[in-house]
Amino acid sequence: MAVNVHSTNVSSENFSRHEMLSWVNKQLKSEFRKIEELCTGAAYCQMMDMMFPNSVAIKRVKFRCNQEHEFVHNFKILQASFQKKIVKKEIPVERLIKSRFQDNFEFLQWFRKFFNANYNGRAYNALAARDGVPMGFGPSTIKQSIVLPTSIYGSGGRSRTFDVDQSISRISSQLNDSRVTDTEVQDMKAYLAKIEEERSIYNAKFRDVRMICEEHLNDGDNPLLQKILDILDE
Repeated sequence: MAVNVHSTNVSSENFSRHEMLSWVNKQLKSEFRKIEELCTGAAYCQMMDMMFPNSVAIKRVKFRCNQEHEFVHNFKILQASFQKKIVKKEIPVERLIKSRFQDNFEFLQWFRKFFNANYNGRAYNALAARDGVPMGFGPSTIKQSIVLPTSIYGSGGRSRTFDVDQSISRISSQLNDSRVTDTEVQDMKAYLAKIEEERSIYNAKFRDVRMICEEHLNDGDNPLLQKILDILDE
């Protein structure tokens, strides 16, 4: 059972945002630059694992994510661990996942006080526990390329060829960056393979659509088919 704590503006120690981030990064071997990045919930899940071994389904935590439904997933894991350890604290999930500074800063203030009251100082390799997955964006420029779109195509399905070629060129050049970890290299290689595969698939579809349109356009004047061809030519 956890030691419960209460935190108010009066009772909280006046740590700056930089001191709070430094504390989180020290505990987790992470590279958070902004309080708002804690909106994913992953950091709290791992610190619960530090305090209370086996209280968190650590393998289910999404350490690298950028979608609200993924943040909610992590906070559900955190809530389950709170219930398991009888932590009497409501997690304001809907506010935290919006990535607003004040909401996340207040929750972090409480969590640090809670951590200090419960952590017994046992050895814990945070990086190994999450299989080497980096957390936070940190100073390295390569981190920006890790948060990548799930598809290289817009909602309309049209290929952004120029953007795709630029992405491939940029990521390929960064593979030889000495600051890049093995995990990041594997992530980028997987992403490159994905966008190249998608590009090939959609280019083939575009060719098929064009061929069908041109065949039927010869049968007579069809404004709709002509509009489709005009779009493909953009």
